[in-house]
Amino acid sequence: MSRPMVGSGLAGCCTVLSIMGVIFLAAIGAAFEHNVEVLTGSIKFEGDGPTVAKNCYAAAVVYACFVGFCGCQIGMNRRYARGAVRI
Repeated sequence: MSRPMVGSGLAGCCTVLSIMGVIFLAAIGAAFEHNVEVLTGSIKFEGDGPTVAKNCYAAAVVYACFVGFCGCQIGMNRRYARGAVRI
């Protein structure tokens, strides 16, 4: 049987921060995809807004993977009490 890799406090903190990261990166990606003036500097921005948006979305997927991993760690920490001996 596998044991938790990180403690429950660290897993909870990682989960919360990763959820916030997914939300922020998805919002910034949507803003770059629509060439929002605040991020691009002008309305007639001819740069790579969609490319930047794809990178933001890819980073959001990585953070979503951390949400899944840390969520599993929280569940494993609830299942196995710290210092408990199983025979």
